Amino acid sequence: MSNNPGIEFRKEGRIGIIRFNNPPLNLGTNNGLALLEQILADIESDSELRAVVLTHNGKVFSAGSDMNEIQKHLEKNTYVSEKMESEVRLRTRLSLLPIPTIAALDGSAYGGGFDWALSCDMRVAAPHVVLSLPEVNIGSFPGSGSAYRMTRLIGSGRAMQFMLFAKQMSAQEALSLGVVNEIANEGTAYELAYRWAEEIAAKSGSAVRAVKEALSRIFMTEQRWLDLTQLEISQKVADSADFREGMQAFFEKRPPIFEGDAAPDSK
Repeated sequence: MSNNPGIEFRKEGRIGIIRFNNPPLNLGTNNGLALLEQILADIESDSELRAVVLTHNGKVFSAGSDMNEIQKHLEKNTYVSEKMESEVRLRTRLSLLPIPTIAALDGSAYGGGFDWALSCDMRVAAPHVVLSLPEVNIGSFPGSGSAYRMTRLIGSGRAMQFMLFAKQMSAQEALSLGVVNEIANEGTAYELAYRWAEEIAAKSGSAVRAVKEALSRIFMTEQRWLDLTQLEISQKVADSADFREGMQAFFEKRPPIFEGDAAPDSK
Protein backbone atom coordinates (compact mmCIF):
# COMPACT_ATOMS: atom_id res chain seq x y z
CA MET A 1 0.00 0.00 0.00
CA SER A 2 1.31 3.45 -0.89
CA ASN A 3 -0.09 6.69 0.51
CA ASN A 4 0.71 10.26 -0.45
CA PRO A 5 -1.04 13.64 -0.44
CA GLY A 6 -2.08 13.37 -4.08
CA ILE A 7 -2.74 9.73 -4.94
CA GLU A 8 -3.42 6.62 -2.89
CA PHE A 9 -3.29 2.98 -3.94
CA ARG A 10 -4.42 -0.06 -2.07
CA LYS A 11 -5.22 -3.65 -2.88
CA GLU A 12 -8.30 -5.40 -1.53
CA GLY A 13 -8.08 -9.04 -2.48
CA ARG A 14 -8.09 -9.14 -6.27
CA ILE A 15 -9.20 -5.51 -6.65
CA GLY A 16 -6.83 -2.56 -6.95
CA ILE A 17 -8.07 0.89 -5.91
CA ILE A 18 -6.45 4.08 -7.18
CA ARG A 19 -7.77 7.15 -5.37
CA PHE A 20 -7.16 10.80 -6.25
CA ASN A 21 -6.60 12.53 -2.92
CA ASN A 22 -5.79 16.17 -3.59
CA PRO A 23 -9.06 17.94 -2.74
CA PRO A 24 -10.89 20.15 -3.33
CA LEU A 25 -10.16 19.87 -7.08
CA ASN A 26 -7.88 16.82 -7.19
CA LEU A 27 -5.53 18.66 -9.53
CA GLY A 28 -2.89 16.60 -11.28
CA THR A 29 0.72 17.43 -10.43
CA ASN A 30 4.15 16.36 -11.65
CA ASN A 31 4.66 14.56 -8.36
CA GLY A 32 1.35 12.79 -8.80
CA LEU A 33 2.31 11.63 -12.29
CA ALA A 34 5.55 10.13 -10.98
CA LEU A 35 3.67 8.32 -8.21
CA LEU A 36 1.02 7.08 -10.62
CA GLU A 37 3.72 5.66 -12.88
CA GLN A 38 4.92 3.49 -10.02
CA ILE A 39 1.36 2.48 -9.14
CA LEU A 40 0.68 1.39 -12.72
CA ALA A 41 3.94 -0.58 -12.79
CA ASP A 42 2.89 -2.37 -9.60
CA ILE A 43 -0.50 -3.24 -11.10
CA GLU A 44 1.07 -4.53 -14.31
CA SER A 45 3.32 -6.90 -12.35
CA ASP A 46 0.59 -8.20 -10.00
CA SER A 47 -0.85 -11.39 -11.48
CA GLU A 48 -3.43 -11.69 -8.69
CA LEU A 49 -5.35 -8.55 -9.58
CA ARG A 50 -8.53 -8.88 -11.66
CA ALA A 51 -9.84 -5.29 -11.80
CA VAL A 52 -8.98 -1.70 -10.88
CA VAL A 53 -11.31 1.04 -9.62
CA LEU A 54 -10.25 4.67 -10.14
CA THR A 55 -11.97 6.90 -7.59
CA HIS A 56 -11.45 10.10 -5.60
CA ASN A 57 -11.83 11.96 -2.33
CA GLY A 58 -13.71 15.25 -2.25
CA LYS A 59 -16.57 16.65 -4.30
CA VAL A 60 -14.70 16.81 -7.64
CA PHE A 61 -13.29 13.77 -9.42
CA SER A 62 -10.58 15.94 -10.96
CA ALA A 63 -10.40 19.38 -12.54
CA GLY A 64 -7.31 18.53 -14.58
CA SER A 65 -3.72 19.67 -14.22
CA ASP A 66 -2.34 22.29 -11.86
CA MET A 67 -2.26 25.47 -13.95
CA ASN A 68 0.68 26.85 -11.96
CA GLU A 69 2.78 23.89 -13.03
CA ILE A 70 1.68 24.30 -16.64
CA GLN A 71 2.76 27.95 -16.52
CA LYS A 72 6.19 26.98 -15.17
CA HIS A 73 6.62 24.43 -17.95
CA LEU A 74 5.70 27.05 -20.55
CA GLU A 75 8.28 29.42 -19.11
CA LYS A 76 10.96 26.72 -19.31
CA ASN A 77 9.80 25.49 -22.75
CA THR A 78 9.20 22.02 -21.32
CA TYR A 79 5.41 21.98 -21.59
CA VAL A 80 5.40 19.31 -24.32
CA SER A 81 8.71 17.52 -23.73
CA GLU A 82 8.03 16.92 -20.03
CA LYS A 83 4.47 17.75 -18.99
CA MET A 84 2.43 16.56 -21.98
CA GLU A 85 4.72 13.62 -22.70
CA SER A 86 4.05 12.28 -19.21
CA GLU A 87 0.33 13.04 -19.41
CA VAL A 88 -0.11 11.24 -22.73
CA ARG A 89 2.12 8.29 -21.85
CA LEU A 90 0.50 7.57 -18.49
CA ARG A 91 -3.05 7.81 -19.77
CA THR A 92 -2.17 5.35 -22.50
CA ARG A 93 -0.51 3.11 -19.93
CA LEU A 94 -3.65 3.22 -17.78
CA SER A 95 -5.81 2.37 -20.80
CA LEU A 96 -3.59 -0.61 -21.66
CA LEU A 97 -3.43 -2.23 -18.23
CA PRO A 98 -3.92 -5.99 -18.61
CA ILE A 99 -7.07 -5.97 -16.47
CA PRO A 100 -10.35 -4.00 -16.68
CA THR A 101 -10.49 -0.52 -15.17
CA ILE A 102 -13.60 1.25 -13.87
CA ALA A 103 -13.76 4.99 -13.15
CA ALA A 104 -16.12 5.87 -10.30
CA LEU A 105 -17.32 9.46 -10.77
CA ASP A 106 -18.94 10.70 -7.57
CA GLY A 107 -17.89 14.20 -8.57
CA SER A 108 -17.63 16.19 -11.77
CA ALA A 109 -14.62 15.87 -14.09
CA TYR A 110 -13.09 18.59 -16.25
CA GLY A 111 -10.36 18.70 -18.87
CA GLY A 112 -7.46 16.38 -18.16
CA GLY A 113 -9.32 15.14 -15.10
CA PHE A 114 -12.07 13.83 -17.34
CA ASP A 115 -9.45 12.21 -19.54
CA TRP A 116 -8.34 9.99 -16.67
CA ALA A 117 -11.87 8.62 -16.57
CA LEU A 118 -11.95 8.28 -20.37
CA SER A 119 -8.73 6.28 -20.17
CA CYS A 120 -10.55 3.62 -18.16
CA ASP A 121 -12.49 0.80 -19.79
CA MET A 122 -15.78 1.65 -18.07
CA ARG A 123 -17.25 4.59 -16.22
CA VAL A 124 -20.06 4.90 -13.67
CA ALA A 125 -21.31 8.24 -12.38
CA ALA A 126 -23.47 9.82 -9.71
CA PRO A 127 -26.62 11.54 -11.06
CA HIS A 128 -25.36 15.09 -10.35
CA VAL A 129 -22.03 14.72 -12.17
CA VAL A 130 -21.05 17.13 -14.97
CA LEU A 131 -18.37 16.31 -17.55
CA SER A 132 -16.52 18.89 -19.64
CA LEU A 133 -13.48 19.46 -21.85
CA PRO A 134 -13.10 23.27 -21.60
CA GLU A 135 -9.51 23.62 -22.89
CA VAL A 136 -10.55 25.62 -25.98
CA ASN A 137 -11.58 28.46 -23.67
CA ILE A 138 -7.92 29.12 -22.80
CA GLY A 139 -6.63 28.68 -26.36
CA SER A 140 -5.70 25.01 -25.99
CA PHE A 141 -7.23 21.62 -26.82
CA PRO A 142 -7.73 18.28 -25.02
CA GLY A 143 -4.15 17.17 -25.70
CA SER A 144 -3.79 14.15 -23.45
CA GLY A 145 -6.04 11.88 -25.50
CA SER A 146 -9.60 13.05 -24.90
CA ALA A 147 -9.99 14.19 -28.51
CA TYR A 148 -9.75 10.71 -29.95
CA ARG A 149 -11.24 8.94 -26.93
CA MET A 150 -14.40 11.03 -27.11
CA THR A 151 -14.60 10.57 -30.88
CA ARG A 152 -14.48 6.80 -30.46
CA LEU A 153 -17.32 6.96 -27.95
CA ILE A 154 -19.73 9.46 -29.51
CA GLY A 155 -18.60 10.11 -33.09
CA SER A 156 -16.73 13.02 -34.63
CA GLY A 157 -19.68 15.44 -34.96
CA ARG A 158 -20.76 15.24 -31.33
CA ALA A 159 -17.15 15.19 -30.12
CA MET A 160 -16.41 18.32 -32.17
CA GLN A 161 -19.42 20.11 -30.68
CA PHE A 162 -18.55 18.98 -27.17
CA MET A 163 -14.99 20.29 -27.40
CA LEU A 164 -15.39 23.44 -29.50
CA PHE A 165 -18.20 24.80 -27.35
CA ALA A 166 -16.68 23.51 -24.09
CA LYS A 167 -20.09 21.94 -23.58
CA GLN A 168 -21.05 20.54 -20.20
CA MET A 169 -22.47 17.04 -20.35
CA SER A 170 -24.83 15.84 -17.64
CA ALA A 171 -24.62 12.34 -16.27
CA GLN A 172 -27.89 11.42 -18.01
CA GLU A 173 -26.65 12.74 -21.36
CA ALA A 174 -23.37 10.89 -20.86
CA LEU A 175 -25.32 7.69 -20.24
CA SER A 176 -27.46 8.13 -23.35
CA LEU A 177 -24.35 8.73 -25.50
CA GLY A 178 -22.42 5.83 -24.03
CA VAL A 179 -19.79 7.98 -22.31
CA VAL A 180 -20.72 6.40 -18.98
CA ASN A 181 -21.94 2.84 -18.63
CA GLU A 182 -24.37 3.37 -15.77
CA ILE A 183 -25.64 5.99 -13.33
CA ALA A 184 -25.52 5.12 -9.62
CA ASN A 185 -29.07 6.03 -8.68
CA GLU A 186 -28.76 4.22 -5.35
CA GLY A 187 -25.61 4.58 -3.29
CA THR A 188 -22.40 6.04 -4.64
CA ALA A 189 -20.65 5.54 -7.96
CA TYR A 190 -17.76 4.04 -6.02
CA GLU A 191 -20.02 1.45 -4.43
CA LEU A 192 -21.38 0.49 -7.86
CA ALA A 193 -17.92 0.33 -9.41
CA TYR A 194 -16.67 -1.79 -6.53
CA ARG A 195 -19.56 -4.24 -6.96
CA TRP A 196 -18.67 -4.57 -10.62
CA ALA A 197 -15.03 -5.12 -9.68
CA GLU A 198 -16.03 -7.81 -7.18
CA GLU A 199 -18.04 -9.62 -9.83
CA ILE A 200 -15.12 -9.45 -12.27
CA ALA A 201 -12.70 -10.61 -9.55
CA ALA A 202 -14.77 -13.75 -9.01
CA LYS A 203 -14.29 -14.81 -12.63
CA SER A 204 -11.42 -16.63 -14.31
CA GLY A 205 -8.31 -14.45 -14.30
CA SER A 206 -7.17 -15.76 -17.66
CA ALA A 207 -10.59 -15.11 -19.19
CA VAL A 208 -10.77 -11.56 -17.79
CA ARG A 209 -7.29 -10.75 -19.09
CA ALA A 210 -8.12 -12.30 -22.46
CA VAL A 211 -11.16 -10.05 -22.87
CA LYS A 212 -9.11 -6.99 -21.98
CA GLU A 213 -6.32 -7.97 -24.37
CA ALA A 214 -8.73 -8.65 -27.23
CA LEU A 215 -10.35 -5.23 -26.92
CA SER A 216 -7.05 -3.42 -26.39
CA ARG A 217 -5.62 -4.88 -29.58
CA ILE A 218 -8.36 -3.26 -31.68
CA PHE A 219 -6.60 0.10 -31.43
CA MET A 220 -3.09 -1.09 -30.60
CA THR A 221 -1.56 -0.49 -34.03
CA GLU A 222 -2.61 3.16 -34.11
CA GLN A 223 -1.95 4.00 -30.45
CA ARG A 224 1.68 5.07 -30.81
CA TRP A 225 0.79 7.26 -33.79
CA LEU A 226 -2.06 8.87 -31.83
CA ASP A 227 0.21 9.63 -28.89
CA LEU A 228 2.79 11.27 -31.14
CA THR A 229 0.07 13.25 -32.92
CA GLN A 230 -1.23 14.62 -29.60
CA LEU A 231 2.27 15.82 -28.73
CA GLU A 232 2.78 17.38 -32.17
CA ILE A 233 -0.44 19.36 -31.84
CA SER A 234 0.40 20.28 -28.25
CA GLN A 235 3.67 21.80 -29.46
CA LYS A 236 1.77 24.00 -31.90
CA VAL A 237 -0.48 25.10 -29.05
CA ALA A 238 2.49 25.78 -26.77
CA ASP A 239 4.05 27.97 -29.47
CA SER A 240 0.90 30.02 -30.00
CA ALA A 241 0.29 33.50 -28.62
CA ASP A 242 -3.32 32.55 -27.93
CA PHE A 243 -2.44 29.84 -25.41
CA ARG A 244 -0.14 32.17 -23.51
CA GLU A 245 -2.87 34.82 -23.51
CA GLY A 246 -5.38 32.23 -22.34
CA MET A 247 -3.13 31.23 -19.46
CA GLN A 248 -2.50 34.85 -18.47
CA ALA A 249 -6.22 35.60 -18.57
CA PHE A 250 -6.89 32.55 -16.38
CA PHE A 251 -4.56 33.82 -13.67
CA GLU A 252 -5.86 37.38 -14.00
CA LYS A 253 -9.45 36.11 -13.82
CA ARG A 254 -10.57 37.90 -16.99
CA PRO A 255 -11.85 36.85 -20.44
CA PRO A 256 -8.97 36.14 -22.84
CA ILE A 257 -8.40 38.31 -25.90
CA PHE A 258 -7.25 35.98 -28.66
CA GLU A 259 -5.27 37.25 -31.62
CA GLY A 260 -6.01 34.20 -33.73
CA ASP A 261 -2.37 33.88 -34.74
CA ALA A 262 -1.43 30.43 -35.97
CA ALA A 263 1.54 28.82 -34.29
CA PRO A 264 4.75 29.22 -36.32
CA ASP A 265 5.53 26.32 -38.61
CA SER A 266 8.43 24.10 -37.62
CA LYS A 267 11.43 24.53 -39.89
